[in-house]
Amino acid sequence: MKTKSCLQTRCSRRGLGIGILFFMTAMGSVFSSLYAGSAAAGPALSNPAPSTDAAHVSVVDFLPEDFAVDGSVSYRSEIQHALDSAAGRGATIVFPPMIYAVDESGFRLGSNITLSLYGAVFQVADSCKNDGQVFWGENVTDVQILGGEIAGRNDTWPDGVNIRGIYLTGAVQRIRIRDMNIHDLSSNGIGVFASADSMASDIWVTDVVIDNCCNRYGDYLSERVGPEPGSVREDQGSIAFYYVRDFVVRGCRFENSRSDGTHFYKCRQGQIVDNKIYRAKMGGYFLETCQDVIGANNIILENGSRGVTIERGSQRCTLQNNVVAFSGREGLWAPNCTGLIVTGNIFDRNGRKPNGGEKQIWNANITIDDQWHDPTQSPTQDYIIANNILYTTGGQIAAMRIDAAKATGVVVKNNILRRENRKILVEHADEGDVVLSGNDKQAAGE
Repeated sequence: MKTKSCLQTRCSRRGLGIGILFFMTAMGSVFSSLYAGSAAAGPALSNPAPSTDAAHVSVVDFLPEDFAVDGSVSYRSEIQHALDSAAGRGATIVFPPMIYAVDESGFRLGSNITLSLYGAVFQVADSCKNDGQVFWGENVTDVQILGGEIAGRNDTWPDGVNIRGIYLTGAVQRIRIRDMNIHDLSSNGIGVFASADSMASDIWVTDVVIDNCCNRYGDYLSERVGPEPGSVREDQGSIAFYYVRDFVVRGCRFENSRSDGTHFYKCRQGQIVDNKIYRAKMGGYFLETCQDVIGANNIILENGSRGVTIERGSQRCTLQNNVVAFSGREGLWAPNCTGLIVTGNIFDRNGRKPNGGEKQIWNANITIDDQWHDPTQSPTQDYIIANNILYTTGGQIAAMRIDAAKATGVVVKNNILRRENRKILVEHADEGDVVLSGNDKQAAGE
């Protein structure tokens, strides 16, 4: 049934638009104040906000007189017209708090625009049969997306149909995404994909919840291993960044991913802090060939594969003050890195799945080794593993396992080992350069 207002009462389009603008301006002020308070302890955010005299555009002004608010009618062309009218001039476009029908074609974003989506719900059609996304942009700059909900239907879409929430490609710059709720999609909630020749930069994702998204990916112990047909590795990760530098991911919750909780590939100069990463089917926190990335104060729980993976030539990365618990495999797996610091973390009873054979030993809390098929052919060198607490179980091969055959400059010191397994297992000790010092191996019951 078509109605004219969010309260399902009749009123003029203009009156609704004025009321919505007043409401959204007030809500934006509240969220901005809250956000400013939460950011006080972190780095200052240089928002690409429009100038104070920039126009406000209401989507209401582009909809037909008797528009529906329940998502029963698609206004894709009208909404695209509204976005195009606001782009390029620093305008804020306000979406009324109602349900918007959207399909896999989505909405194209231009540069220099702010989307105020507080209260808006973008419901993706259950009949989608092709890959797509809700919002997408190529080489865009100075974009803010604030608030709103993106609701998918991955329970009805065919396997291999990959639909993202926000999809940005190319040399995107100065992007701010915050206060969003994204759920039930079949690819990333947020995906930023650039290239080695033209990296994306200055990307901030803050206070966002992404739940039950991504393609399905079978664990190595599953009947069907790997991604479902029609999907690719870029569809893994509730949030996926490829070739992104100068980025912040803070205060988010990534939960129930159908593959990896996060995936950062060839990214640089990033902060991944104060997040919660829960119950991904595969890994939780995943850095691949990254440089100068800080992971701090995250809670990483009950992920199906490794809690944290830092691998394939990653350089000068740190993992500090995190809780990593109840992972299917290691709490941390870190092969083939240079300059890795792991300090002040709690690793609690990771490695719940059984080992998979001589070449698949993965149930220690921490494993440092060499990945024989690493495409970067990087060394494993210059690690400090210090001042961590490791809670263990009797079924683990060790609290910590280090294959020293190709490791150099690995220092393991002042860690506290507790519960059933207090072993630090150093394999091929005579072939590598591993120093153990001051690790507390208090026996059980003492």
